[in-house]
Amino acid sequence: MVEYLSMTALGLRQLLQLTAISTVTIISLSAGSAQAELLTDPTQPSGITGGATEAVTGPVLQSVMIGPKYHAAIISGQMVLLGKKYGEATLIHLTNQEAVLRNPDMTTQTLVIDYAIEKKPVLPAEKSKATGGKAQYPARQGSTR
Repeated sequence: MVEYLSMTALGLRQLLQLTAISTVTIISLSAGSAQAELLTDPTQPSGITGGATEAVTGPVLQSVMIGPKYHAAIISGQMVLLGKKYGEATLIHLTNQEAVLRNPDMTTQTLVIDYAIEKKPVLPAEKSKATGGKAQYPARQGSTR
């Protein structure tokens, strides 16, 4: 009988230890998820943070593609070619940073991309006689070449 009581006490002690470990684990996990909410999503436009986002109303210009064969914009996840429709509106003008939509009532709406980084045009490399007509590329900053 004494052995049974000591085994029961040992079982209760182990049960209490497991309960304490489980409680600490649950608290740790919930603290970790609270920390994760503070991180920003790198795929979102600048100025938008994880938990405190405002509801975006209307179309959002996400990207502009200007090539030799077509001009297009990504508006709220949908690719729209210049002159084609986005919902009821028509894409009538496109630049590197903005798109203009004309609504059926002939009003226009200008959508602008807010880049988090500055875009700089890249110029073609110059060819020189000193390099035998091969392109001469400038050294990268911090390069030891």
